[in-house]
Amino acid sequence: NNLKRKEITMATAGVDAGSGTDGESKAGGGEAPINYQIRPPFKRMFKPNQVKKVIREVLEQELSDKKYNPSGEAVNKLTKHIAKTVKNRLKELPMDRYKIAVQVIIGENKGAGIRMGCRTFWDAQTDRMAKEEYENEEIWAVCIAFGVYLY
Repeated sequence: NNLKRKEITMATAGVDAGSGTDGESKAGGGEAPINYQIRPPFKRMFKPNQVKKVIREVLEQELSDKKYNPSGEAVNKLTKHIAKTVKNRLKELPMDRYKIAVQVIIGENKGAGIRMGCRTFWDAQTDRMAKEEYENEEIWAVCIAFGVYLY
């Protein structure tokens, strides 16, 4: 049985995985170590201001000419469409290894108030959220995007 034993070195790096520039050493037989990245590089982090801009653009594009339709199915389709559009646009941003979740709430603008709450259990150094609100004479909307870094 000629099995060769390989040593695996773990290194954390502040650069993109696979770039091979940080924390690299040769291990057993001259092979490159496996890099486990536990924090995203700054350029690849979920940036709430950038995400808010995307959300605002989508909400204005999708809701500027809409009126509130009390039919549950129409509002249901609209919220799903907006959430999917925001999620797809956020996937275009340079945020590698982030799980994106988007929640959209739409209501009729009749002057009534609403309160929303959110609790999270996450890594405060990597995980983020962004919230944007939209309102016209007929409707209001709140869109929240959560970015959770996958280790």
